[in-house]
Parts: sequence; structure tokens; C-alpha cells
Amino acid sequence: MNEDFIPFKSIGLCFSGGGYRATFFSLGVVSYYDKIQYKEKSLLENVEAISTVSGGTLFGVPFSKASQQKGFNFQTFFKKMYDKFEPANDKLLETAIAKLGDDEIWKKNPHKKRSLINAFALTYADMEVYKGNFNMFLDKEKLSNLKYVCFNSTEFSFGLAFRFQNCGLFGNKALNNKLLNELEGQLQLGDIAASSSCFPLGFEPLVFPDDYIKNQQSPAYKSVKSLKDFSDGVGIMDGGIADNQGIGSMMNISAARKRDDELNRELDLIVVNDVGSFKMNPWKPEAKKKDESASIKSTIFKLLNYFSVKPLYLLILLVGILLMVLNSMEIFKGKAWPALYIIGGIITGFGLLATVLGLVAGVAKGFLIRSVKSLFTKNVPPPLVDDVLSFSKLSVGLIQRMLTERVSSTVIMVNDIFLKQIRRLNYKLLYSDPDLRHKIITSTVYELNGEKTVYSKSFSFNKNINPAPSKLLTSVGLIASEMPTTLWWDETDIRLDRMDALIACGQFTSCYKLMDYILKLKKNKRIKLADEELIAIDALHDALQKDWKQFNENPLFLVEALKK
Repeated sequence: MNEDFIPFKSIGLCFSGGGYRATFFSLGVVSYYDKIQYKEKSLLENVEAISTVSGGTLFGVPFSKASQQKGFNFQTFFKKMYDKFEPANDKLLETAIAKLGDDEIWKKNPHKKRSLINAFALTYADMEVYKGNFNMFLDKEKLSNLKYVCFNSTEFSFGLAFRFQNCGLFGNKALNNKLLNELEGQLQLGDIAASSSCFPLGFEPLVFPDDYIKNQQSPAYKSVKSLKDFSDGVGIMDGGIADNQGIGSMMNISAARKRDDELNRELDLIVVNDVGSFKMNPWKPEAKKKDESASIKSTIFKLLNYFSVKPLYLLILLVGILLMVLNSMEIFKGKAWPALYIIGGIITGFGLLATVLGLVAGVAKGFLIRSVKSLFTKNVPPPLVDDVLSFSKLSVGLIQRMLTERVSSTVIMVNDIFLKQIRRLNYKLLYSDPDLRHKIITSTVYELNGEKTVYSKSFSFNKNINPAPSKLLTSVGLIASEMPTTLWWDETDIRLDRMDALIACGQFTSCYKLMDYILKLKKNKRIKLADEELIAIDALHDALQKDWKQFNENPLFLVEALKK
């Protein structure tokens, strides 16, 4: 047991990725930390560090910015965030798509490559809650109680976490260079929010530093671009690719506090607020089609057969010409008929067009076939030639099914399996140190949704916490936990009042997990607490117990109060 452990003295909050599900669960968590009192002050005042990912960063950036302002009042911040993103006012997706198609926007921002993620970055930059640059977090003498911020993303040069942080290396060790320090303070918060929430398949990467620095004639920008690793730019995407809970960054912050000569102590509590799910939709094979008889080779030959000069095309051309010639010779009833000229012209034109297209297509087809053969010869190893050629004998339906199953399984592997495996590894890293276990709370969005998990046969909760979660409370938890990973509200979200449910879920889950933590802490025989700390913890538990009872009666009571 660490002798310097003081419960709740210094807290680090991690907020996972997960689109709006993460954003507003996070807002709920912090709103409850602001409400609950510990030693006659808000527990939020003891939060010294924040590590956010993706949707969690969409909350973390504006919260971190607001907390640095003089006279910071969380209730005021809550109303700004709520008013900006409530379904009736939320125009994030609509505005970003409009910017993507607006030529003037890109003329005004020539440093940015036109892309959907850059359109989102520009949209964030126009929103008051995201305005500003990272420089506000770099002057340690002026920082509020929130001293450490880390907004996580992933770089695509070494496949490592890329951290926008004011503690430790900017970026990561592989890419870090002292020249980057000149750019760090210039980075816009909107770009950072976009970087952290740029999830694969939904967006394309941002390019660092190109998409981030408007004045590309500045010495600082040119110096970074002169570096080998940055000459072509570094792809930056969602932080959830490397660590969707921000755990690694928070552990680094805690270790840095320990190394600090003045502090010389780790964080007393790390709270991982996670809206990631253990669930995934199982992969399902494609149904076998009855007709898989037509081979690829025969199908291709049928298609290519249309791209040639056919006798029919020449015959049509000759018929059209002949009709016009005969009409000009007044063969038909002794005079030339205008209608026959028109008909003959149409037939001639069609025949001529078909013939010319056939000639052009024939030449193109020949060139294409020669190119494919050349490419095939150069790139297919001789021992595999027969195997590859055998695919031409397979049916189109079979090849389609094989390709569909490969693509669908790859998407699940990237979006579900990899992320869940990384999630497990990060939690294992966090909980593997026995000296840290009494300093950790994991708070998940699905914890109180009334559903069983893969780890239990029925809904489970701490039986020492009374009352048991009510059906009303678990129904709100279920609505919150079932929101998909999106950056917009759909009709179902609006109908279910999902935004309020997510905020409430963050609040009552935090209340429950803090009680659960206190009960376990008091049972831990390795932890010896002073009488003063025990009295403070008991008082905190009593306050939590009171709120827990109220949450069970009305899960939305605190949301309703904050909205007034």
C-alpha cells in the first residue's frame, strides 16, 4: 500500500470514444462530480487530469477550455453544451456537409484538403465552445485545478497513439521532435477535436501538419515539413484505434506526477468512463445462391463481345445512306420526301455512331487486355499462375459471395474485434498492478441497464447498495446504452429523449460507482486510512446514498434541474 494515498485528493478522468453516446455520458459524469460535495467542496475541484478519445474528446475539449476560464461555473458550461447539441439545435452534420460542398469555404482555407473530416474540423472551429488554440493549456502557472489534458488520436506512420497533451511528449516518441513544440500552441481546438473523433470508414485521415497550420509560410511550419517523417505529412485518425479508453495516457500522467520533484505522488484515483461495449454483432455468412453456373470467364467474354464492330452496325449505316440516296433520286413517287431524309439521317447517324464506338472500344479493349496480361505476368509468381487462372472457371455468384464474406469479416475485424482486443489489453494493463487496484473505478454506460452480460447469467449489481436499481432507472440506462456510435440524433434518439438519458446515465452510474468504490475501499485490509479520511468518506457515502435513492425515484431529476 502506498503511504501517500489520500482518497479523492487528486483525480484523473478518462472518457472513451463512442460518438455522441460518449459525449453526453461524459457530460453526465462531470455534472455529477460537480454536484457531489467532498470535504466541503465539489468533487470536480479535485479533478486534475483528463484523457479523452473520440466522442469523449467532443466533450473533453470544450470542458477543458471552459475550466481554464476565470470564474468557471459548471452549470453555465452545462447549459451552453446542452443548448448547442440538443436535437432541436444540433446542426453539426448538416453544417459539415454544407461546408464540404461550398467552394468558398475551401478558398478561404487553402491549407486544408477538401474532405469530410476537414469540413467537420471547420464546423467545430466556428462553434463557440471549441474556439481557441492549444496554447491555453501550455502555461502551467496559469492553469486551473485541471492541470493535465490529453486528447488522444492515432498516427498512421508508426501505428501509435498520437497525443495532443500538455504533459509528456507532444505526439509520441517515434515522431517527437523539438521543432514540433513551435507548432503545438498554434493548433486549433476544432482540429484537435476532429483528429480525435476521426473514426475509420466514416472519415478519412487528417494530414499533420498540413491540415492544421494555415500560415504555411511560417518558419515553424517549414521547419517541421523539412523533417523526413513530416515531409509528406502524417495521417492522423481516431484515438480509439490505439486506445479507446485513454487509459495509457492517464497512466503516463500519473507516472509523470510521481516523477515531479514537487508533487512526487501519483494520482489518487483514476476513473475510466467507458461507453464501449463488450457486445458485437456476430458475423454471418452470405446465403448460398441457387444459380452459380455462369463462370467469370464466360461472363467477361459476353460483356466484351459487345465492344466490337458488328456487321449489323455496318448494315444499319448502309441502309441509312441508301435511303437518303434513293430519296434524292426521287425514286419514291417521283419526288424527294423530307421525312425520308430525316429518317435516313437518323438511321445513318445511329449506324455511324455504333460503328465508331465499336472501333474505339475494340482498340481500348485490346489495349486493356494487353495491359492486364502484362500486369498478370509481372506480378503473379509462376508457381501460382495455374491457381489464379483457375478462378476464371468459377461462377460469378461464387466469387461475389467469397468477396462479400471477406469484406464483411474484415470490417468486423477492424471495427469490433481489434477494438475489443485492444480494450481488453488496456484494462489488463491498468488492473495488473496490485498497487493501483485501490485507485481505479471503471464506470460503463451499460452497467445499470438491467441486462445480463457475457460475464453473468443475469443483471448483477452490488447487493450492499440499497435500494436495488429500479426498473425506471434501468430503463433509462438501457436507452442510453443502446445508442449507436453516431455524431447526430436520428428520429429514434429524439423519440426516446436519448440525449437526456445519456446525461442521466452518466450521473447515476457515477453515483453508484462511487458508492461501490467506497464500500470496497473500506473493506480493503491493505489500506489504512486516518480517522479524518474515514469521517470524510462516510460523509461522502451518505450524500451519495441520498442521491442514489432520488435517482431511483426519478433518474432524470438532476438533468431536469440543470436544464432550468
